[in-house]
Amino acid sequence: MTIAPARRRSGSQRARAGPLGAAAPRVMASPSRSSAARRQRYGCCRGVAIASFLLLCSIARAQDVMESPLKAAFIYNFAKFTEWPPDVMPAGAPFTACVLGDVSLREALERVVKGRQFSGRAILVSDVQLEGKLRSCHLLYISGTTAARVTSAIAAVGNAPVLTISDLDNFTQIGGMVQLFGENGQMHFNLNLAAARQARLMLSSKLIVLAAHVRGNPKSSSP
Repeated sequence: MTIAPARRRSGSQRARAGPLGAAAPRVMASPSRSSAARRQRYGCCRGVAIASFLLLCSIARAQDVMESPLKAAFIYNFAKFTEWPPDVMPAGAPFTACVLGDVSLREALERVVKGRQFSGRAILVSDVQLEGKLRSCHLLYISGTTAARVTSAIAAVGNAPVLTISDLDNFTQIGGMVQLFGENGQMHFNLNLAAARQARLMLSSKLIVLAAHVRGNPKSSSP
């Protein structure tokens, strides 16, 4: 059985959200700037990213809201609002974004990240198989597969620091971290903070406030 995209959520779970659609501007802090000035500029850039996110979501047409380019924009920016543990981000190593089961999304994500870096690192986008080394990914997007294979993929990742994302129904309920879904012509997402914490990933509170539904305790996440 193939898992369908996430269905309409109840009114208590919905919140207006938009794609962290346009990439957050990269902050190039000069050594001469004070720490306070760097923090202020960084916060400003994060605000620009979220504003762009909301704008892109609000103008998306209902028939296009789950198209690959929009999903790819969300995925890239989910990474921008996530912090990985230092031991899995050695100096000079690339950021690896893996896609399981959706070639069109992989192609769209390659276009989104072209010419960009993630915290000064090159970004590698690749297709992966369920039998592959999923734990070596920093980010794993799963789509277009069966319920059994999704469960197997989550089990294969385990508690490795891999940000798992999907547009499949009930994804956060079975251990996934981020679930995308379209509703009323807008893109929304659910979060599973418990799964992220177990994987030693910190999701920004700026991301959490935009989620339609959050599993786990938001108070334990990063500012």
